[in-house]
Amino acid sequence: MTKKPAKPKRDPNVCWCNMVAKSVIEKAIKDGKTDIYDIFEVTNAGVGACGGSCRPYIQKMIDQYLETGTFPEKPR
Repeated sequence: MTKKPAKPKRDPNVCWCNMVAKSVIEKAIKDGKTDIYDIFEVTNAGVGACGGSCRPYIQKMIDQYLETGTFPEKPR
């Protein structure tokens, strides 16, 4: 019997306007960008045509990382 290959983990977009993936925002936070404006500057997340509807999700990621050292499984 042949074993099925594991499905690759999804890397969902947090910011749909600028197509910024969760992993990109996580890396920025791990690199010390723990202010939402720093995240905007280095990733372009949160400054799209929608007016920043993803900002609460980005803030949630920052807050959880600072509190627990982990990120939400599904930030959106």
